[in-house]
Amino acid sequence: MLLSHRLRRFSKLSIAGMIAFCCLCALYVHLLCQALDTAAQKGDSPWPTHKPKIPRKIWYKVGPGGETTQPREWMNDCQRKNPSYAYDIITDQFGERYVRKNFASRPDIFETYRALPLLTHKADLLRYFILFAEGGIWYDSNVSCEDTPISDWVPKGFKDMVGLVVGLEFDARYDDTVDRRFATWIITAAPDSPHILRVIEDIVDTVREATEGGGVSKDTIHDVVNFTGAGAFTRGIFKSLGLSLKGTFARDSMYNVRPVLIADVMIMPRYSFVASVNTYKNPDVVGPPLVRHHDVSS
Repeated sequence: MLLSHRLRRFSKLSIAGMIAFCCLCALYVHLLCQALDTAAQKGDSPWPTHKPKIPRKIWYKVGPGGETTQPREWMNDCQRKNPSYAYDIITDQFGERYVRKNFASRPDIFETYRALPLLTHKADLLRYFILFAEGGIWYDSNVSCEDTPISDWVPKGFKDMVGLVVGLEFDARYDDTVDRRFATWIITAAPDSPHILRVIEDIVDTVREATEGGGVSKDTIHDVVNFTGAGAFTRGIFKSLGLSLKGTFARDSMYNVRPVLIADVMIMPRYSFVASVNTYKNPDVVGPPLVRHHDVSS
């Protein structure tokens, strides 16, 4: 009789304890969910976040004279505004070692780099090599950051889709006779981008054909924009997009005053990268400038 009474009493206590335990668990889960939701809204989640396609690394290159005061201040300011980004500063001497190491399986690429007659040509090609091999954000040393963090350039819903971010040199300010090009002073890319590879392959082919034809002409050498710069870069991206879309890429797609995604390439309007020299009939359509390109040697 006494044993039976104790068992009933223990049973009641056990049920009460289980109910209390379940309530505590439910409260814990509720508070945890609230904490995670708050952290997510702040962009400060305690859990490992999804690794973006484009690495958070900024590449700078300085000229033969090394670092100077003003570009160094721009670099420091950009790093303060984007503290989660690593950065590296490279020199002309770094280039040949880098290409030899990272493109050892492509002697044609290494020989093309060595054959280029001007440091400007090599600087152009080196940025494409680095972005293809490692990805990240290329900044010429005469480019400074504005207030929008780099991590916010691509809208959240598109971050997993974008493998290359380029910006227009010429946009709404110019008439239809102006050939629109992509700027090369700032390029954002995922590693192994097929579009960057297309740019590299085309330049290698151009140099090889010129060499087989008796050498690169003086006119070609001095036409840096079309030989290795923005002209060559834009042609390569157009060609690669055409292959991705299984057709010819229409230049009309570039007449935009808002960012547009084509395949995995996000094309930014001119106010994003060159706001200081751009005008629009309707200022209401203009978004925030992302960088400032200063009129000094990079």
